[in-house]
Amino acid sequence: MFTGIIQKVATVKDIVKTSESSLDLVLDNPYASVASSDPIEMGESIATSGVCLTVTRFSASEIRFNVSPETVARTGMARLKKGSKVNLERSLRMGDRLSGHWVQGHVDGAAKLVEVTEVTQGYYDVTIEIQDQELLRYCVKKGSISVEGISLTIHDLSANRLKFQIIPHTWAETDLSDLKNGDLVNIEVDLVAKYIERFQTIKV
Repeated sequence: MFTGIIQKVATVKDIVKTSESSLDLVLDNPYASVASSDPIEMGESIATSGVCLTVTRFSASEIRFNVSPETVARTGMARLKKGSKVNLERSLRMGDRLSGHWVQGHVDGAAKLVEVTEVTQGYYDVTIEIQDQELLRYCVKKGSISVEGISLTIHDLSANRLKFQIIPHTWAETDLSDLKNGDLVNIEVDLVAKYIERFQTIKV
């Protein structure tokens, strides 16, 4: 479980095809400096631009993940290349502060980045277009959504487009500034909304 509060931004060192539809993602290790106090462990979960991935190998210089065919097909991972930036968040521990919202790292789909507009110095409006119309029913104005693993508040909602206002800290400390119009971004809708819908459909 995650909160959508990004801890580190890593750079893609390599993408290794392991089959026609799967890959290994190799990142530099931005956690190396804190290794002595809170070391990364083999098999732990790290949200990588919103996708919950399992650490399969690591060293002081890099972290490696297996990416399954399902994950490649459902997310925006296919856009990544050497030098791309990705957002990282390690999983919650009991008692950790919840500063964002409940995020599972189970990406619901990909959305297209439509427009980035600087509102005032350091502040940006980011507009995305959701490809899967079914996901729109979980989106409400002022509600939460995870975009690239970042917990964001929906600033405006029109048809299948969502707009967010990004503060300077988020712009500087995530991969948003690295993205271009037309790029696919990973989205995960609010978990609570999905449970509420499920409860309403269950016959007691």
